[in-house]
Amino acid sequence: MVRNSWNVPHLSSLKTGASQATSAATSDSSECGLWGSVRLTYTICAFLSNILQMALRNMLGLVILRMVKARPEDALLYSPEYQFNNLTAMSNCGNEVFEPSARLDVAQQTGDLEWTRNQELTFPGTFYYGYVIALPLAGHLADRFGGKLLFISSLALQALAFLLLPFIAPFSYIAAVITLVLAGIFGGCGAPPLYQLFVTWAHPTERTWMLSFAYSGMIVGSICIYPLANYLSDFGWKVPFFVLGGITLLYGIICNWFIYNSLDDHPRVTEAERTYLQPTCAQAPQHFSTPWRSLLTSAPVYAFVFTHVFHNYGFLLLSLNVPRFMSEAMQFNMKEIGFLASAPFLGSFFSKLLCVFSCSYFEGRFISQLGFLRRLLYATCCCATICLIAVIILASCKQKTLVLLMYFLVGLTTDLAFSGGYWPTLLYFAPSFAGLISGLANCMAHISGFATPHLVAALVHSGMKSEWNWVLLTYIFFNALAMIVFGLFSSSKLQEWDPRCQQDTKTSDISNSNRKPSNTC
Repeated sequence: MVRNSWNVPHLSSLKTGASQATSAATSDSSECGLWGSVRLTYTICAFLSNILQMALRNMLGLVILRMVKARPEDALLYSPEYQFNNLTAMSNCGNEVFEPSARLDVAQQTGDLEWTRNQELTFPGTFYYGYVIALPLAGHLADRFGGKLLFISSLALQALAFLLLPFIAPFSYIAAVITLVLAGIFGGCGAPPLYQLFVTWAHPTERTWMLSFAYSGMIVGSICIYPLANYLSDFGWKVPFFVLGGITLLYGIICNWFIYNSLDDHPRVTEAERTYLQPTCAQAPQHFSTPWRSLLTSAPVYAFVFTHVFHNYGFLLLSLNVPRFMSEAMQFNMKEIGFLASAPFLGSFFSKLLCVFSCSYFEGRFISQLGFLRRLLYATCCCATICLIAVIILASCKQKTLVLLMYFLVGLTTDLAFSGGYWPTLLYFAPSFAGLISGLANCMAHISGFATPHLVAALVHSGMKSEWNWVLLTYIFFNALAMIVFGLFSSSKLQEWDPRCQQDTKTSDISNSNRKPSNTC
């Protein structure tokens, strides 16, 4: 299969040693400032897109508590012994940080939807049924045709689906699920092109901090959406859907004038920035076939994909279930949950800031050791996360401040492993296939999006913290798997089967025809 390469950045300048890479990057960046540049424009657009995308998804985890009617009859499902133990546990878990809570029932629903507990728990996760369907195809299309159309369509169509959902949900649970699955399909069409466009709009020495800044939008969206959705739902559970959906639709339309597929398409790119971003020694290959055999037998590809699968499990577990954990296990009321459920994402935001302001320094000075440094950072962060989750498991429901602090630190260490560890590696070892591989990785990783709600429904019948501890143990297990896979098999070295590496080799053959060049890929 033949497809286009969308201006894959030239990497040969990165292979002549750390000192030469540093001096070259410093010289180029001094001639092409970041402020007012089109690459900064795209990074900001990606940042805002991630805010809205994550706000729409995570909103469901909190608003679902307001959508469904309370079910007093659920108490009949439990034995008298359980009811006695449950009431005793809740009376011993009074809120010691904020005002005492008089509530002895975990059901805080005030909505009008007559859904069962199982439907309520699994509904937010149905978004990811559609999400995983769209990701592989969207990644391939982004590599072949560019990401602009998919990027914009994803925002607009997903917004329309969320705008329709409040009108459909009161009539049929099945229809609401279908609408949310469609929203997931539209959302999945936007993830690979957002990542793939950085191949064009990020210089190799700027990739990690630009990716960190852009994907910090996911964290900012997660932090802001809980208090915002809680406030808006005071006026009715439908209001958050209308407000977020309307803003996302307007933003998707506006992006048409700010995002472009290539340097040649962009009407505002300066000549200096064009030279900075475009290969100067040789043009990137315009047509190449996908090396499926090499892709399917490459250890770094499998390491990237499975690390994302195992790592993303924890992220989705937090995104979908932190509000309910705060409500059921820790016995916070709705107003408190609106703010406190953001604790892990606030920690992730600090991690993003750390990456934005430090990663360029390390990439420029230790580029020859990037693979080792990324593995070391990831392993360290995973070990720290495991210890922090263990503390949450051992803590009682009365130790609310301790649990909140641990969740903050879990967000910090988890995101530091993501932003500074494994996520940027794809742009180094296989930049020509960033859309395809990231789409595949996201597809498999977001299976957890609809699997974790079913797991929670199976393990957490009453909402007691002892039941939630079993869910947290699965977090530790998958975190350990991610650490092993990435530590043993990951790579930041450009692979020989990538067309960029093959083009670099041809260029070396021409310029050094009197001697056999060494393979630096």
